[in-house]
Amino acid sequence: MTPVRFMFSLLLIVIATLAVTFTACGDEGSAQGEAVALHAGEFTVVKMDPHAPAALQLAVHACQGLKNRKLGGSVFILMEHHDQQWLDLLDLKPKEIINASDFLNACADEFPACVRYSYADQHEILPSILTVAAVLGAVPLDVGMPLAGHHVAFDATIEFKDRKTPYLATKYVFEKFIAQTTGLAMLNPGYDPHPRDFSNPGLTADMSPRLVDFVFSQKLFTTFLNNGCRDGHPEKKLLHKVVNSGHWPTPLGVYGYNNSWGVAGYLYEAQTRALDSRNMGAIPTMTYNLSFFATRRPPIEIAGELQQNPPEDVQYDPKKTYVAFVVGDGDNIHFMMTTRKDWFLKRLAHCENAGNSRAPLTWSISPHLARIAPDVLEWYYAASRKTGIDYFILPPSGHLYSYPTSMNEADQDRFVLATERDARVLGVKSVVHWDWYSTWRSAEKRFLPKYARAEGAIRGVFPVNVPYFFPTFTWWPPDRFYEALPGEDGSKVVVFRPDEWRGTDGKGHNVTDGPFCLTPKDMAGKLGNYPPGTVAGIYMTSDGGLNLENSFMELIQLLPSHVQIVSADTAVRLALTANR
Repeated sequence: MTPVRFMFSLLLIVIATLAVTFTACGDEGSAQGEAVALHAGEFTVVKMDPHAPAALQLAVHACQGLKNRKLGGSVFILMEHHDQQWLDLLDLKPKEIINASDFLNACADEFPACVRYSYADQHEILPSILTVAAVLGAVPLDVGMPLAGHHVAFDATIEFKDRKTPYLATKYVFEKFIAQTTGLAMLNPGYDPHPRDFSNPGLTADMSPRLVDFVFSQKLFTTFLNNGCRDGHPEKKLLHKVVNSGHWPTPLGVYGYNNSWGVAGYLYEAQTRALDSRNMGAIPTMTYNLSFFATRRPPIEIAGELQQNPPEDVQYDPKKTYVAFVVGDGDNIHFMMTTRKDWFLKRLAHCENAGNSRAPLTWSISPHLARIAPDVLEWYYAASRKTGIDYFILPPSGHLYSYPTSMNEADQDRFVLATERDARVLGVKSVVHWDWYSTWRSAEKRFLPKYARAEGAIRGVFPVNVPYFFPTFTWWPPDRFYEALPGEDGSKVVVFRPDEWRGTDGKGHNVTDGPFCLTPKDMAGKLGNYPPGTVAGIYMTSDGGLNLENSFMELIQLLPSHVQIVSADTAVRLALTANR
């Protein structure tokens, strides 16, 4: 064999070895989820009746997650009109469309193992049962469902016979399976979110299949300890043990949603103040098909891969007033898949009409879409370029929906670095920041200046108080709309005075809502009366009935000539200019 031919053969052997190695390592778990080695060239759509028995829905979504874990992006489930709309918006054409029963029967060929359980008797501990099934790569089947080719790998009716409470079931799964999981999810099995006794809610609904496919594709540890955040309760000690077992990095992003203790909203939905360790935040993800979107292609990880619209060419004029309007709640993946998508489509239609008034608008958007739904994230950026005047900002509070100032110091620093990485990937310079009403002084003095670094990516912060109706920043003079906070190296980050627009009826739902529910006419008057040279931000959320049509689209036709709407990042630049 000639030297050239020998080297060529050796090169082929190396390439083949690397290909096998990458394929073999594809199923290795990570702190953020299962790595998928292969992506499907075509996919199957499963039509799932949303009124089908809950046990059937859970089994079908579990099988979807297992299939997408094995072959990325191979199964998509149609449950609601939003699902079909995403297929249309992304121009995704399935290889075939089958019904749920046929899909589940065929699933036994690839995943013959099952976890047997009783939906009627074990409804309350379903999160633990799903964890076991996800770890074992098995399909959860109710005793009322035929095995249809499955064999029982774990019989929950036996193993959990004396572990019928969420506490005992979670403790068992933690002791047996925690090392095989990749992260944490909280899924309500069906508790009443607004019970008379918050400490003892009744089971009033079936367990939703939302996010179940993602739990199975990622092997998530799933639980729902209703009293896991209550001092002195055994469930809190157990949740602390789970979170701080050292299996997952902190601050820990918790998938799903914690809708326990619905006092003034959900008391622990942001997760940060749930435990004394103060090392969690939420990734609200109660939606469908994330296992499909998260595995069908590589994530977006490189700065510059996403292109925002060029910033507006606006020079600061001390005689004018500048205001940035931010569409809120973009941290909620379910919102981004449903209502915010609908809003953006209406925005596109509005801007296509040359006769309509147009002004820049900034949308908060979850950085986790880059990993768990990169196609969806790219759609939003492409849609923004069609208008040319839509921009993005990191949602509350950056990397996680959380109250960062409540975190311990080490997790604060890791949180800042993670948020800066997110900002670079999304190509943004601003973040919406939520904090607990009692921690804003500490936020202003100690946490927010962490972003004021020469090499940092964040230059602007748009705060929102929790609870929103509590007064904050009362120590600022009334005419101060922002503050440029200095960092250790002299760099600055602009923090704007919190201000919200939640409804447009002029009244709101109660006496505390009035200032947050101005009519478009009253909002125009309010902005028009700001002192000349003002730079301000307004956070918009739909909690009080606000939508784009009854708020922003009406407002821009009513503004005085000296009031100019700008994007969030441009507002930051103008504030820094005015500050100098």
